[in-house]
Amino acid sequence: MKKIILSALLFSTLLACKNNSTSPNGSLFETTNEANANESANSVISYYNAFIEYDSSTSKKIDNLLNSDYSKFEKMVTTKQKSNSILTWIAFTGLKTSTTVGYGTNQVDLLTPESYLDTSLASKIKPLIVEMSESFAATKNTYEEFKKYYVNEDYKDDNWEKGSQFLNDIDKNTITFYKNRDEFLKVIDANVSSAEEKILEDHPIKEAILHAKKTLKTVDEMVVQVADEATSMETIEKTYATLEERVKTSKEINQEKLKEQNKLDSFTDFYDEIETMLGSIRKAKRDGAISDNDYRDINYKYSNVISNYNRFVK
Repeated sequence: MKKIILSALLFSTLLACKNNSTSPNGSLFETTNEANANESANSVISYYNAFIEYDSSTSKKIDNLLNSDYSKFEKMVTTKQKSNSILTWIAFTGLKTSTTVGYGTNQVDLLTPESYLDTSLASKIKPLIVEMSESFAATKNTYEEFKKYYVNEDYKDDNWEKGSQFLNDIDKNTITFYKNRDEFLKVIDANVSSAEEKILEDHPIKEAILHAKKTLKTVDEMVVQVADEATSMETIEKTYATLEERVKTSKEINQEKLKEQNKLDSFTDFYDEIETMLGSIRKAKRDGAISDNDYRDINYKYSNVISNYNRFVK
């Protein structure tokens, strides 16, 4: 089974203020003007939010393909026999994805990062977005071509040769998609953190927001680890212990400030979901390995963790 990791952050840590389309054109916070610094920070967050919305939609569709019909395609091509299983053909259904995200004055064009980010960062980001967009489109197109090939029974003419090529193309393009997605998150991470710090300077629950963000990063690391069969149980144990400590220290955050901001329940729910996920990991650890069923259970609970995190930071 291919272990596919859900998109890590369905929303950004913060929602930016109304975006100004003027490019920052310079280092992120190299300015003595407080208004300009805040505007640059908001611009980074706006762009990042748009990317996360785009990635949430595209990754979900690719995940649906790799976790459902793909294995049936693979079996048919390998055995050179038509599948007895039902093929759903629903991986790419739903709203059409676009690199232009949002509406009106809040619309963000991901293919023009220079309008939102400093010149240096934008030049690194743009090719990653282009590659993601192109590889997603190519994956969708190949999926649709495989459907025609299957429905029209063209595999009878070439003994599944073209089916094998379709599989290779799906593998190549999905790997390209995730490689560029992960590189984007790596490249922009420090800038997003700086922008968040700037926006959160005087926020009454800054400590709680940053604590939750750091905790979620550790949760993400855990999910990556359990998805990889090569990860040692010792590594998983260490990350598990870190998460247990994060849950413990969350209870030391100022509860009154969270109550005042109507965020105590969502903050608590976020950490409760992490404890629930840790229960599944603890159960798997006793067996000395993460089975496919364990992973599905952990990944499902991971999606609940993300949902509660998003509710807290909205």
